[in-house]
Amino acid sequence: MIKRLYVFFVLIGLLIGFSRNEVLASGFNLTSIGSVDTSGRQISHWWYSGSTPVLTGEAPSGSTVTISIDGSEGTVVADGNNDWTYSPGALSAGDHNVVITNNGSTISFTLTMGAENVDWDAVNSAAGTSTLPTVGVVFPTVLLSSSGVGLVALAKRLAKKD
Repeated sequence: MIKRLYVFFVLIGLLIGFSRNEVLASGFNLTSIGSVDTSGRQISHWWYSGSTPVLTGEAPSGSTVTISIDGSEGTVVADGNNDWTYSPGALSAGDHNVVITNNGSTISFTLTMGAENVDWDAVNSAAGTSTLPTVGVVFPTVLLSSSGVGLVALAKRLAKKD
C-alpha cells in the first residue's frame, strides 16, 4: 500500500512539474542594464556608458518589483512571462545607488553612468562575481520531495516490523 502511494505521488508530482510552464520559486533576477547583460550575477558595482539605462529582469508573474535609484522609487509588475522592465529616464554621470526589491528579496549595487567614468579593468575582470542559482526548475524539487515521502514510508514500515 505504501509503495503504491509513493509511486502515485511521484507520478503526480512529475506530471504537475512538467505540465506547468511558470516560475514556481522566487525567480527574482536582474538580467540586463541597457545592453549590458548581467546574466543574474550579483555584483556590487556596474558601469553603464550611456545616460538612459533600462533595467530588465525576472520576477514571479504578477508580482511587484520596486526600484529605488538614489532614493527615488518606481514600481513595475512582472508580466505573464515573468519579465519586468523599468526605465528611470536619463541619469546624470557618476555613481547612483540602486536597490531593487521583490517579495522580500533585494538586489543592490552602485551604478556608474557615463563612458568617461567606466573602469574598464574592473568591467573586464570576472573577479568577485557570483551567478545566482537557477530557479523555477520543478524536477529537482519534486524528486527531493518524493524521496522524502519515500523515506518516511520506509521508516514507518521498518518500525512496524520491530
